[in-house]
Amino acid sequence: MAEKEKIVLVATHAGEDPERATFPFLLANAAQSMDVEAVVVLQGVGAYLAKQGYAEHVLAPGLTPLKTLIDNYVANGGKVLV
Repeated sequence: MAEKEKIVLVATHAGEDPERATFPFLLANAAQSMDVEAVVVLQGVGAYLAKQGYAEHVLAPGLTPLKTLIDNYVANGGKVLV
């Protein structure tokens, strides 16, 4: 039996760079849609994304709001490690 593919994404940015804060969760959602197990690790400043209410204010122009991406990712079984 083949093992499910896995990917680990490291988020090292938060509100100071909304685009870079958003990409790990954008990629994690894309991985889930391809049946790849994704884990997002928050490191350094990226750990602020775990703070209640913080992600609601992180918006990158032209990208899905970060809060929406995180909610979808977690609802689909995604894990966030701090």
